Amino acid sequence: MSASPTKLRLSLALSFLAFVMLGSVLLLAWLQYREELESRRLFSAFAKSQADFVREMHLPRSPKLASDLQRLSGVSIFFRQGDRINGARVHILSDAPADGQLLTLLKGREAIILRLDDKEDIIFERRHPGSSLSLDDPATRNVFLAFWAVSGFVGWLLARERLKRAQSERLAMLGRVATSLAHDIKNPLASIQLHAQLMTPQNEEDRHAIRLIENESAVIAGLVNQWLHLANPLPPKLVKLDLAACIQDVARNLDAQARHASVELLLTLPAPIFIMGDSQRMAQAVRNIMVNAIQAMPRGGKLSVNAHTLAHSCELRFTDSGTGFSESALAHGTELFFTEKEGGMGVGLNIVSSIVTAHGGTMHLQNDPKGGAVVIVSLPLLTA
Repeated sequence: MSASPTKLRLSLALSFLAFVMLGSVLLLAWLQYREELESRRLFSAFAKSQADFVREMHLPRSPKLASDLQRLSGVSIFFRQGDRINGARVHILSDAPADGQLLTLLKGREAIILRLDDKEDIIFERRHPGSSLSLDDPATRNVFLAFWAVSGFVGWLLARERLKRAQSERLAMLGRVATSLAHDIKNPLASIQLHAQLMTPQNEEDRHAIRLIENESAVIAGLVNQWLHLANPLPPKLVKLDLAACIQDVARNLDAQARHASVELLLTLPAPIFIMGDSQRMAQAVRNIMVNAIQAMPRGGKLSVNAHTLAHSCELRFTDSGTGFSESALAHGTELFFTEKEGGMGVGLNIVSSIVTAHGGTMHLQNDPKGGAVVIVSLPLLTA
């Protein structure tokens, strides 16, 4: 079974963090390597320029000249004649070749030896300067910021594609399951509905039982259509629709479920409210919102459905007296397969969102300051 979106996001986030950390370490190593090469190049260029200066000026190759040059440059300088080094602390260099190559010495020191003439060489010796890289340095900081920015962008692209692929895989599996279930459920369901219509009620109790069978059969049919909609979403069949009447019909069908859950349904709907809509899809969306609200109040409460008409739109507010949406639900509540409800599949609000969007509307989740969850649906009114 595929991982849930939350677990997949966590896995992708940890993988991205590991990539950034490893990339940062490798980038730092590369920068230190480049810094090392530049330091050696500058040291070699300095040594060559000083050797050329001593040679061209025909200066005496004395310990005093070496000391003066050292004070000016901060680099230890010695003159070597044969195997003797004036003022030498670096006896290991007595036999080293004067080929201008950088020599690595003990205790983190390094040296370069250059030929002055047939008899004498000049030695430049220093302590290895080490790395000066720091985030306090603007150039270094900018390099890392650029790397992190590029990594973040690439990581976001890869994560988005991975989530899309995971969702596509789950939708494909869902499509196969939904098609099979629809075939297995619709035939016996049609038989139940037919027999309910053919039954002749003898009293009020019989009529109530028949209505209950018909209503619950319609609920099952709606659930089957909901899964089929996920598997193969089709554009709505738009006709002139009284939204207020549609909501009242849904509330009437849910009345028994609401009373069983000790939930009071309060409808404030100006009638009529005409929109261009698909009656079946719109009823499905309203039912999903109201069922979610009823289930969010296991100890009972109130569910208010209010409608306000504006110049060109109608705003529906579904407000319950439950615990409200969590921060995670506010951010991801309409995403497919996101759920915080035990045993939930995470498809209800996603279907609502897709239906509302297909009708040219918008949906927004928020919490009531007084407590409870609020689902706001805005739909365009039918213009004359």
